[in-house]
Amino acid sequence: MMNLKKAASRFQFRFSKDNKGEFRNFKPNSEDVEALNCIFTEINKRDEATIQKNNLFAKLLVYQYTQNIRHYETTVLSDLNFALKDIHKILSYDLESIYKGFYNDLHNNQLNKLVHNSNTNDKIDKKVAEIRNGEIQIESFLLAKYGGKENYIKHLESGKITSEEQRNVIKSLEQNKKTFTFAYVTDKLNELVTECYNDFN
Repeated sequence: MMNLKKAASRFQFRFSKDNKGEFRNFKPNSEDVEALNCIFTEINKRDEATIQKNNLFAKLLVYQYTQNIRHYETTVLSDLNFALKDIHKILSYDLESIYKGFYNDLHNNQLNKLVHNSNTNDKIDKKVAEIRNGEIQIESFLLAKYGGKENYIKHLESGKITSEEQRNVIKSLEQNKKTFTFAYVTDKLNELVTECYNDFN
């Protein structure tokens, strides 16, 4: 019965050089086939063992891979490398860098809210100006619904983010920076990872 060590020894001999320093020519025989099959069997066993031992990692990795192929809209197996490159890049980072990325996004979301609020107000102001200048005609059903142009404009302006709401977002951002320090966020992420590991492992 061929085992992995014997299979490797066989190919080491088969691919060794002769006395002249040249590789030997040989015709594969049944022992070579058995040795090759033995190697493939061992590789498959190790793959299965790796998946069994790292089930949670496999789930998250394949889930992320699925998200990436949706993003890149890959339809051919050879194109999957585009989706895989992102995963390799993420896995090459040290854990602290991943935590820092999470921490930064946590605070940036508050900043994004400020930008969104500002954009919302700008869009409303632009639309109101275009209505007043006659660049946009209000549809008759809207005029009827809101009781005329000025009431429709008041309705649009009621959707603006007030200065007080903007100040509250800034206060919330400042408060979050004080409360959610990197050390605090790291502890919470460690708790989350441990809890999920214990729940599903």
